[in-house]
Amino acid sequence: MSWILGKKEREIVDKVLNFLDVIGNTLTNLREAIKAYLDSKDEFQELAEKVRVNEHRADDLRRQIESTMYGGAFLPNFRGDLLGIIESADKVANKAEYVADMLEFERPFIPQELRMNFLRILDLSIETYEALKLSIYYLFEDLDKVGEYVLLTEQKEHEVDVEERKTIKSIFASDIPYPQKLHLKELVRNIADIADRAEDCSDRVEVVSLKRRV
Repeated sequence: MSWILGKKEREIVDKVLNFLDVIGNTLTNLREAIKAYLDSKDEFQELAEKVRVNEHRADDLRRQIESTMYGGAFLPNFRGDLLGIIESADKVANKAEYVADMLEFERPFIPQELRMNFLRILDLSIETYEALKLSIYYLFEDLDKVGEYVLLTEQKEHEVDVEERKTIKSIFASDIPYPQKLHLKELVRNIADIADRAEDCSDRVEVVSLKRRV
């Protein structure tokens, strides 16, 4: 059962959930953009721009939430905790935009045999974020369920780590030129960093959840 009772607080929770959905849309757009990039489709540019548009929307929503909260919603200690979670979650969208920019501006060459590896890392990173999103939702709605999704976030991030190491090993075992290997390694690590940032945020959620129980 939700512990959020005040009208102003409920409005902020709704804005936070909208903010999290926009970040999710940013990641979906990135997935579509990477797929178009790998398939050499013309709509890659348009999809990369959608990533940037949604990242900007997430920034706007974050600022709106911060402004409203500083107007007096929630007790000061929880207000600071929630702002920390929001700022940490926003870094997921920032990293998605960085990856889209890297693809558009640097145009890394991704061998055919490694393409599914990149999509797998991104898909697992998106799953990591979706677990984080649920942990934040239950932070407002049911504190007893927060731990379950914090743990799921950690598990998914570990799956990303495993796939990241496997892909980097495959990159350096290939016969592509060494500078291209370094370029691909950087791309892999930036995609995987989406999951790292989601897990960092889930650590904050776990701490706040424990504090709410005291």
